[in-house]
Amino acid sequence: MKLIFIHGRAQEGKNPVKLQKQWETAFRRGLKKAGLDWPPGVTVAFPFYGDRLDELIQAVNAPLVEEVLTRGAGPDSREAEFRGELLYEMASARGITDEQIQAHFRGQLHEKGPLNWEWVQAILRALDATPLGEAAIDMFTRDVYVYLTCRAVQNAVDAIVAAELTAGPCVVVGHSLGSVVGYNVLRRIPEAVLVRRYVTVGSPLGVKAIKRRLDHPLAMPLTVSDWCNAMDERDVVALYPLDDRNFPLTPAIMNHTKVNNRTANRHGITGYLDDPWVARQIHEATQLRLD
Repeated sequence: MKLIFIHGRAQEGKNPVKLQKQWETAFRRGLKKAGLDWPPGVTVAFPFYGDRLDELIQAVNAPLVEEVLTRGAGPDSREAEFRGELLYEMASARGITDEQIQAHFRGQLHEKGPLNWEWVQAILRALDATPLGEAAIDMFTRDVYVYLTCRAVQNAVDAIVAAELTAGPCVVVGHSLGSVVGYNVLRRIPEAVLVRRYVTVGSPLGVKAIKRRLDHPLAMPLTVSDWCNAMDERDVVALYPLDDRNFPLTPAIMNHTKVNNRTANRHGITGYLDDPWVARQIHEATQLRLD
């Protein structure tokens, strides 16, 4: 049985062997908390796309919000609309009000809106108080936008992950942007790939701005037997559980919203994989009968 880990963004320049080891070590901690051993017969695959994603983002010259304002001319208004919408949803979910955003806004109140880059920057500054911080959120929204809207980037990243999804049984774990990549890939790969369980952690798939830019209608990938999702309610990226209201699929996704992610930003992968519920779901799926 193959266990496939799909990482998120901001992994460029890192050693994929060391990253895989970090994931495995955190998973082992979770197994220990759950009273389980490493599942027998399981090998790990870690499709690393971090450097390729960064290279492609630089190639399409996708700026951060501060860079847009410094240059004095914004890129395609579709990006401002997406990022403004995504950031406003993140702020609202954290209880940040328009008045709090306005405190960071240099323009007039009537100028606010998703097409106004100064308003987008004001939302970012209001979100700086969250554990993830302004800079990381800025980079996250940019990278997600590029991945979702640039077909060449999406195809290149998806191909790296899809190469590990060969015929036969496997369990797939996707973190953060990796959960979005995983969903796209699993929707399109041959049915000969038997995914016993898709496990998503810290996933932004339920965020409206992201959900609307996925292929529709939303559907359980034909290759997936079932899907489990886990989140820390303080995670500013994983705003919502993937339930009937936020990501309606048939059969329904099983959700666990009580993860205590102890990483500094509440979003780190190690704080998800060492959760006993998450580890148990992965372990259980690797031991399912293959007939």
